[in-house]
Amino acid sequence: MGEWFQMNVLPKVMWFVNTKAIRAIKDGMVYSTPLIIVGAVYLLLFQLPVESLANLVTASGMVPYLAHGYTSSFQITALCAAIAIAYTWAKNDGWEPLGPAVVSMSLFFILIPDYVTGTESDGATAITLSGLSKTWLAGQGMIGAMIAGLLTGWIYGIFMEKDIRIKMPDGVPDGVAAAFTGLIPAAAMIGGATVIYAICDAIAGVTPIELIYEWLQTPLQGFGDSLGGVFVFSALIPTFWWFGVHGATVVGSVSSPITQANMLENAAIFDTLTGQGMTRAQAVAAMGANGAHIYTDPFNTCFGTITGSGISMGLVIYMVFFAKSAQMKQVGKLGLGSGIFNINEPILFGTPIVMNPKLIIPFVAAPVIGNVLAYVLTMIGFVPYTTGVTVPWTTPPVISGLLCIGWQGALVQIAELVISFFVYLPFARSMDNELYAAEQAAE
Repeated sequence: MGEWFQMNVLPKVMWFVNTKAIRAIKDGMVYSTPLIIVGAVYLLLFQLPVESLANLVTASGMVPYLAHGYTSSFQITALCAAIAIAYTWAKNDGWEPLGPAVVSMSLFFILIPDYVTGTESDGATAITLSGLSKTWLAGQGMIGAMIAGLLTGWIYGIFMEKDIRIKMPDGVPDGVAAAFTGLIPAAAMIGGATVIYAICDAIAGVTPIELIYEWLQTPLQGFGDSLGGVFVFSALIPTFWWFGVHGATVVGSVSSPITQANMLENAAIFDTLTGQGMTRAQAVAAMGANGAHIYTDPFNTCFGTITGSGISMGLVIYMVFFAKSAQMKQVGKLGLGSGIFNINEPILFGTPIVMNPKLIIPFVAAPVIGNVLAYVLTMIGFVPYTTGVTVPWTTPPVISGLLCIGWQGALVQIAELVISFFVYLPFARSMDNELYAAEQAAE
C-alpha cells in the first residue's frame, strides 16, 4: 500500500504542492501571522471573557486604543496577503521581490471600492465618504488578494523572462535601477486592472472584488464551513502524515485561505456587534444569527490538532502509563513533553505511526471525531463561535481552548483527550502486546 502511494499518489501531490502558485500562497500567507497573533491579543484585551476584568479595561479608557491597534493589524491581513504572495513568487523566481509586491498592493486597491457610503447624523441626507473600507482589507477580500498576488507574480515573471523591461546603464544605484526595471510590467498590470474595474462597474455596477467574493470566495467558504468540509480536511491531514508527508502543509495550502477568511469574517462580525453596544457575551451569542462561521483557524487549532496531528496524546498516555513493552514506554516518555506543546514528531516517527497499518485508523479517526464533535456542539449552541482570538499553535490544550473560546472550549478539549485515549486503546494494546512478546522472546 505504501509503495503504491509513493509511486502513484505522492508524486502528483508533491507536484501540486510545489507549483509556483501554491508555494507563493503557502509561504506568503505566513507573513500575516504576526499581524493575526498581535491583533488577536488586542482583541482579547478589550473583550476579556471575564466580565469584572472587562469592566476594568473599559473603565481605564484603553478600549478605543486597543481597538485601533486591533483593526490596524488583524483587519488588514488580506492586504498583507496580496503583498506577500507576489513578493514570495518573485523571490522564488530569483527576481527583486519588493517591486512586484508594491504593484500587487496597487492591483488590490484597484479591485476594491474606493469609497464608503453613509448618512448624515440626522439620518436624512445620503453622503459619500472618500476612504477604504476595512471590510475588504481582511476576510472578505482574502481570495481577491490572493488572485492579485498570484497574477502579479506570474505576469511580472513573464516580463522578466522575456526581458521586457527598462535597462539602466552601469553605475546607476541599485534602487533606482530596480524601480525602472519594474516600470513596464507595472504599467501593463495596473492598466489592465483598471480596465477590468471599469468593465465590472459599467456592466454589473460592482467592483471586481465583490464579484470574486460572490462567485468564488462564498462557495469556498461555504464548503469549508460545512460538516462535510470539516470531515474532509480533518481526515486528510493525518492521512498524508501517515504516508510520511507533512499533512498540515499539504492540506493547509488549500484549507488555510478558507479557514483564515472565515476567522477574519467572524472577527468583523464580532467587532460590529460590540460596536452596536452589545456586551461580549451578547455579541458571542448573536454571532450565529449574523452569519458567523464555525470552521475557522482557531477552531481547527483548538479541536483538530491539539497535541499534534492525529491528537496523539491519547496514544502517549497509554504508552507512558499502561504499556508493558520497554519500547513503547520509552517512546511515550520522549513524546510526552513535546506533545503538550502540540509537537508530536517523536511519536509519529518513533512509535512509529507513519506507515504503521496498526495505527492508521485511530490516527485518522481521533481528529475527525474531535472536530465533528466540536462542530456539532457549536451548531447546538454549547460551544461559542470563535471571535477572531487566536493563539500560537504551540499553546497547550485547555489553555488554548480557554483563551480562544472560553471554558466551553477548554472542556471540549479535555473531552477530546479522553476520547482519543479510548480511540487509540485497542490498537495500541495490540501493538504493545506484540512488542512485549518479542522483547520477552529476545531475553
